[in-house]
Amino acid sequence: MPGPERSGTVRDSGVGVDSAAPTRRPRRPRSERGAALLEAALVTPVFILIVFGILEIGLLFRDSLTTDNASREGARAASTRGNESDADYYVLRTIEHGLEAMGLERLEYVVIFRATGPGATLPGACATASQGGLCNRYTAADFFAELDDSSGNDTGNFRCGTLDSSWCPTTRETSLSAGTDFIGIHVQTRHDFVTGMFSGGNDLGETTILRLEPDED
Repeated sequence: MPGPERSGTVRDSGVGVDSAAPTRRPRRPRSERGAALLEAALVTPVFILIVFGILEIGLLFRDSLTTDNASREGARAASTRGNESDADYYVLRTIEHGLEAMGLERLEYVVIFRATGPGATLPGACATASQGGLCNRYTAADFFAELDDSSGNDTGNFRCGTLDSSWCPTTRETSLSAGTDFIGIHVQTRHDFVTGMFSGGNDLGETTILRLEPDED
């Protein structure tokens, strides 16, 4: 026998309805798509310029810090070496180490000069050539000059030789009674822009001055 009919509201069982079917988004009008492309064309070059500008400024800042660090390290080495005959040779070795982040190919010149005081600046004539009793000027090529040859003999480049005789290290005053000299180390380098965003480059010069450490009288 058939069962009694159930009274009440008949609910929709949902049979045949695909609840997972994706909802289609309305397509953007062509005018909106064209506007988006135009905006991208305008914004992208500006974004690239900003990125390249940040890169160039970062590299310039790095090279400036490297130049300043090399000058400071060189001055400390010069102060410690005092009037030792091979002082300039070891100062150059120290500066070379300080310039590792740039390389000697970026170095224009180094000047080791007798400073009049802690606030002195590089004498103008020393920027182009060594000056007797005042300064020794070195180029990147001089960094490859040896102190001694393979047999341990003096090459004549340093120890008041062909490269450092203008202001011979042994003539530098390190006596407390006579008053110690101030020594200045000027490092001049060149920063070249790498992205082509800017033309040319920048000359970077840093000078550090310290008093020579005195000998015991």
